[in-house]
Amino acid sequence: MARVNTLRFTNNTRAILPLLMGFILGPGLSLVASALTGPAVTHPTRDEQTVFTITKQATPQNTLQNSLLATTPEQHIARAKQALLDFQRSANPRFLGNAQRELAGVLAADYSADFYLYRASLRQSLHQFSAASADLAVLGKLQPNNFHAHMMRFTIAFVSGDEAGAELACQTLAKVNDDLYAASCRQLLRAAHAEELGEIEAAYRTLKTAMAKAGPLADRQALSWASGSLADIAERAGRDDAAQLWQLVLSMNPDDVYARARLAALKLAANDDAAVLILTKAYLAVDSLAVLNAIAARRQGGGEQIISLLRERFNEALWRGEVLHKRAYAQFLLDIESKPAAALMWAKNNWQEQREWPDTQLLARAKRAVAQAENSQ
Repeated sequence: MARVNTLRFTNNTRAILPLLMGFILGPGLSLVASALTGPAVTHPTRDEQTVFTITKQATPQNTLQNSLLATTPEQHIARAKQALLDFQRSANPRFLGNAQRELAGVLAADYSADFYLYRASLRQSLHQFSAASADLAVLGKLQPNNFHAHMMRFTIAFVSGDEAGAELACQTLAKVNDDLYAASCRQLLRAAHAEELGEIEAAYRTLKTAMAKAGPLADRQALSWASGSLADIAERAGRDDAAQLWQLVLSMNPDDVYARARLAALKLAANDDAAVLILTKAYLAVDSLAVLNAIAARRQGGGEQIISLLRERFNEALWRGEVLHKRAYAQFLLDIESKPAAALMWAKNNWQEQREWPDTQLLARAKRAVAQAENSQ
């Protein structure tokens, strides 16, 4: 799972923002933040998934309407958009199929900027990064200053380890709008490429200062994106506040399965199995969260039901040749099945697609496990 989720805010964001600003600015300014929450805005964010916004969320039943009822390209695209939002919320791949079907109903002569945007998002969610980038290249010609496209281009490059592409996308994003999104991508790149801990800490301080300067009237989705970026940097630096930052992101958007998985992974590493079970119990359809739940449950002497379910789920994916969440499968093999060699193979396969911090950690753990197994023979 990569960080490409669109963050959608509701009225409870106003209650969370003072907490966020209190963390960033310190207790002395938290009362100011509570009084100046500012108007709601709509910018998309991420990873996990990155680029679409909507003012009213339809029910999954609405998404499943027969696509034959759509008589115009705009209707197909609108339904594809909703299906992508439903996937972002649930991580259920069925919605990706819905989006794919709707977009397939648009004739080539009717391809628009929105079509390329949502098809790129679909392809990104399917880890078809080259195809997604091709759609973004076409979109860039149609709309050179499309913010969503630049954000997705950065996300894809950063996740896949394309350093030059990520740098270029970040620079372009800053030219379009040099705000917290641009500040976040700069410091993420700085931390990811740092060779010394001091440089990662400097990236953390710089981004935190940028967030403080933006103040309580800043774009709230930009603040959430920046908070997730700060949490990622904090993890790389081994800081104790990483979990607190992921919790803040999750408080703003409880349906952000990426932030939930990152927080649950930190809790698991801290041996807080009870917290892991609470964070994951309602999200067992999400492979990464289900695996974390299984590990925590087994530690507590249970977990056989979810482990059996995961075995069946992964076996079916292997049979279809569609293991989308390779990181989750590699972790399952390593921590549940105790098969370090197989886990290392899948961790390496995953590394070819995704090179975020959790991917780096998992690959290193799998290598250590294989080495230990060989030394014990």
